[in-house]
Amino acid sequence: MARAFSEDLKWRIVYLYHDGHNRKKIAELLHISKYTVDKVLQIYVQWGTVVNLWQKLPGCCKTLTRNEMKILQELVKDKLHRVAYEQNELLRSTFIAKVGRDYKPEQLIFMDEVAKDERSLSQGYGYSLKNTFATKKNVFVREIRYIILPALSLQGIIAVDIIEGNCTKKRFKEFVISNIVPQMNAYPNE
Repeated sequence: MARAFSEDLKWRIVYLYHDGHNRKKIAELLHISKYTVDKVLQIYVQWGTVVNLWQKLPGCCKTLTRNEMKILQELVKDKLHRVAYEQNELLRSTFIAKVGRDYKPEQLIFMDEVAKDERSLSQGYGYSLKNTFATKKNVFVREIRYIILPALSLQGIIAVDIIEGNCTKKRFKEFVISNIVPQMNAYPNE
């Protein structure tokens, strides 16, 4: 198989040729064959570039072009990101600016809910042979579900609660009042 040369090396051949060097001297300077120099200059004269735009990709015939493959990769790679219709970018930006202006980083506490059950480690994508479905044996029985409620600040995890089953609004309020509020100071104080 022929050795492929980089595009910048091919452009260097053109620049040296325009600087007045002959083809043999260019081949000696760049440690390449005179045939390669001739071929690059021929493509440059014919197309105005050093890359043959009509050359097919190496390898066997492909059923999809590179552009089609890029589109497919983007479709598979990204899951759909849902955005609420009610989302207002102006209000969101105003809120972020207000928090940045009125509060110190030490005053902020972040909370999130995480769930774990037998299906948590299951992947949503897979590979299969052409014209066959991608399948995976999976657990369909929902067993015990755990909810983890962590509260994070700059000091690290300041409170955590692990709940068996689902987290209700009442249970979430209890967690905040019993685990987080006792660790907080009055607003104006540090």
